[in-house]
Amino acid sequence: MRIKHLFLLFFLLFAFDTFAQELQPVDSTKWLCTYNYEFLQDSTNRSSLKKDQMFLQIGSHLSKYTCFDYYVRDSTRYFNPEKMRDPSQVIVLPVSHSNPLSLYTVYKNYPAKGLMFFTAFADTKFYKVEQPMRFDWSLDMKKDTVILGYSCQRAFTTYAGRNWIAWYAPQIPIFDGPYKFNGLPGLIVKISDSANMHSMTLNSIKKINHNQLITMRTGSFEDVTAEDYHKIMKNYRLRLYEMIKSALLVQSPGEEQKAKVLNGMKSTNNFIEKF
Repeated sequence: MRIKHLFLLFFLLFAFDTFAQELQPVDSTKWLCTYNYEFLQDSTNRSSLKKDQMFLQIGSHLSKYTCFDYYVRDSTRYFNPEKMRDPSQVIVLPVSHSNPLSLYTVYKNYPAKGLMFFTAFADTKFYKVEQPMRFDWSLDMKKDTVILGYSCQRAFTTYAGRNWIAWYAPQIPIFDGPYKFNGLPGLIVKISDSANMHSMTLNSIKKINHNQLITMRTGSFEDVTAEDYHKIMKNYRLRLYEMIKSALLVQSPGEEQKAKVLNGMKSTNNFIEKF
């Protein structure tokens, strides 16, 4: 089994577990924002910059923020439910577009107003984190800039072990933003941590005039805290590393190729939240 087939196997296992759950509509998209997410995959290596595309669907009473893979797969599954129930008909990208560090979904004002509902898949389970939507923002009314044609003002906050600098557009009266960030008097168009390890910048915003549903997976979730989820992901990555290491011993690739694969797995360590 070649290395690319080994990774395809892991993606197939991931896909089948993902497709096992049903989807239900929870709102309709009024605005769709796309963000360019840039981050260091390895916290010890400044040259390990990665990029992902993230989607923020804003409805009438909640929003959903997720990665490219989840956005595409959820849309495909909901509109082709019968086809997606048959694993033989599932279309799986051989190489995932989204990085392992961005495979999650954040719902704001769900399951109730003022709450955040974070979901992610790891170790054959779906996990959820419920937490209040509270950020202690410090506004800087003297500093402004222009991003994507919008006049923006600056704000600061501290969250999950990092200091964050945000730019928001008061002329866009949407009090939301990428990831879990929200609560500023205008859409957050850019936010980055002070160490420049994670940065999310608005790429586009458009009003949706057709029926684009915001969906959510049904089925069982394991309730955890944000801190516990971080530990689960670290342990899961370590176990996955050992599984791939064992598989590489069986197929005996060249030492250089083996080292490249294992170093890539080991270097995926810069989670957005630090505990």
